[in-house]
Amino acid sequence: MTTSSVALSDALVSRSWGFLGDRALQTAAEIGVADHVAHGPASLDALAEATGTLPDALGRLLRPLVADGFLGLDEDGAYVRTEQSALLESAHPETLRPWFRLMYRITYRFLDDPLVTLRTGRPSFESRFGDTYFGHMARNPEDSAVFTAAMDSFSRRTARAVAAAYDFSAAGLTADIGGGVGTLTAEILARHPGARGVLLDLPEPAGAARAALDAAGVGDRVEVETGDFFAAVPAADTYLLSWILHDWDDERALEILRRCRLAQRGGERGRLLVVEAVLPERPAPGFAGCLDLVMLFGLGGRERTEGQYAELFAAAGYRLTGTRALEAPGMQLIEACPV
Repeated sequence: MTTSSVALSDALVSRSWGFLGDRALQTAAEIGVADHVAHGPASLDALAEATGTLPDALGRLLRPLVADGFLGLDEDGAYVRTEQSALLESAHPETLRPWFRLMYRITYRFLDDPLVTLRTGRPSFESRFGDTYFGHMARNPEDSAVFTAAMDSFSRRTARAVAAAYDFSAAGLTADIGGGVGTLTAEILARHPGARGVLLDLPEPAGAARAALDAAGVGDRVEVETGDFFAAVPAADTYLLSWILHDWDDERALEILRRCRLAQRGGERGRLLVVEAVLPERPAPGFAGCLDLVMLFGLGGRERTEGQYAELFAAAGYRLTGTRALEAPGMQLIEACPV
């Protein structure tokens, strides 16, 4: 073998092991390792006792995390906090622990048998869990709670970016469709004192949203409605769909958009705003490509290129008017107007 082929071979072999480090980090998040080093060094025995694990096994799990800088070791061999581990602390204001717990419990299992999807077109999640993604969440409150927390933790930065990127004070009544626990609506109303909103979601997240919006001091400027966005959406001037369309194939996504178009008011001032990870027209590394595989194997949805969004919007009676990158990992704000 030539020097270059040896280097390539070594790189490919290293890549084949990459999932182990990812799985170690997900497991550390699930058992709360970062919480137990947040306030000072912790010995291996203390960590094992706190997490209900065996010291030898835990030490071996944490070895690659120390090597990667996720955890540190002091001169006595105790584990210490790092900037990376801080982001997985439950109490951190920007915590990503729920996101990694979701990876540990659910997302990682999407790829147990990807050939199911490649040969049938159905998400492999369904063969692994015996239900659709959202059906499973409805039947499993513990997983659903982790999912809701993960979406909330990941959406906080995106919410700030969306609120900063668009003038919602001039948007009329903004409807956050599938708005979850209200993270995005709260951020928009806090940043734009003249804005008004309505949030639509299923009863459980809608109830949490009502409490969160009131606690944020913006409850008097937003209505919270319960319902199914496939059936009907509230009338509004601006429709906001954040991480909604990518959950569904084109047929179902089009149903949602048509519901919005049917209820749209505001005439030429009406707007549709979609927050998603937009695929580049030609394959390139990035967040959107990874998320597209999650949608393929997990939910049966998909990420889309700007051109694909333009076609989808046109079929629903909208015209794509612009796309702008957000100050959030891989996310973009897509704007359209009614035709």
